[in-house]
Amino acid sequence: MQQNPNHLGVLQIEPTDLCNLSCTMCAPHHEGWAQVHGVPKGRMDLGRYKRIIDHLVAEDCRFDHLIFQWLGDPSVHPQLEEMLAYAQEHLAGRVGYLRVDTNAILLTPERMDRLVALYARRPELPLLMVFTIDANTAATYERVKGQDALERVRRHVRRFLMQRARLPIQDVRLNVELQFVLQEGNAHELEDFVRYWDGTLRCYGAKGHSEVMIKRLSVGAGGQAQRDADALFESAVALTGLRPQKQPHMELKLWEASPWEAPQSSGSGKPVNQPRPPCPGLWVTPVIRHDGHLVMCCADLSSELDLGPVHEHGFRALWEGKLAVQRRLAHLQGRHHEVGPCGECGGIQWYTLRPEQIAQTLDRAE
Repeated sequence: MQQNPNHLGVLQIEPTDLCNLSCTMCAPHHEGWAQVHGVPKGRMDLGRYKRIIDHLVAEDCRFDHLIFQWLGDPSVHPQLEEMLAYAQEHLAGRVGYLRVDTNAILLTPERMDRLVALYARRPELPLLMVFTIDANTAATYERVKGQDALERVRRHVRRFLMQRARLPIQDVRLNVELQFVLQEGNAHELEDFVRYWDGTLRCYGAKGHSEVMIKRLSVGAGGQAQRDADALFESAVALTGLRPQKQPHMELKLWEASPWEAPQSSGSGKPVNQPRPPCPGLWVTPVIRHDGHLVMCCADLSSELDLGPVHEHGFRALWEGKLAVQRRLAHLQGRHHEVGPCGECGGIQWYTLRPEQIAQTLDRAE
């Protein structure tokens, strides 16, 4: 994330918390939870979504980028393309780029064509498509994702790449990330996954940025399960000898850092008794749930840090309001246990908290 003092972090908007897969790494969908956020599952109403975007514009809210996804798969929402088009029309110049995270199963060739055409309407606003694939064979895909759909996914992604390659645009910023979340069920396919997509991307040329991301599994909120996942990641990567690299047609990325804050330790491996730092989540990861409610942290799946409906109150009134400031102040004073789920959470570390953000909190507290 860029260090721009004018933006309010990375905004996530959840088109739906419904998903068409039951990935082993995703407890809510793998275990079939009736509810994820403490509210009925559903899809965001398009009229409500437009009111939210209108509030963001009226309040001059700016974000590093906007992600269309939280718990479900956004492609399950039949009006995803309309949501993207409305964001393009109203948020250009207010966000660095738009991002969609999806398994691509429901993004048929026709929908892929619409996505490419959608970008071509406003090519000045970059669009990043993150395709979470996580397997290189049908058997492994079914084992870790819950159904046999790998060939369909590959066909849909190849269609996207082909249409992107045909764009009559000089500077294409329709970017793609092919994601492999490394876990027990797929670690043996890591090298073959990279080889397959390296060859595929080479075939479609270097128009737009393409990357293969080898990602660590994020487990709960840290702890021993996360350390085990990190150890598996490190051993699998070491076994293949893969290293980050950049080629004209593809960039290979490895997520090096553990996703959760680890307890500081001495040389003996025992934790050092030092104050826990405030978590950047409460400052830079706003999430708008599918029912329009603003949640303060992307790691708060149960929505204990719910601030209220954006479509009724606006974004700034909630994000900069009394309740939000009280929660941030508790973090700054080391009272994490008083802030919803924060006492049991390891704290996210894929973002950083800037000094000016702390100063703003203290000013508002006064």
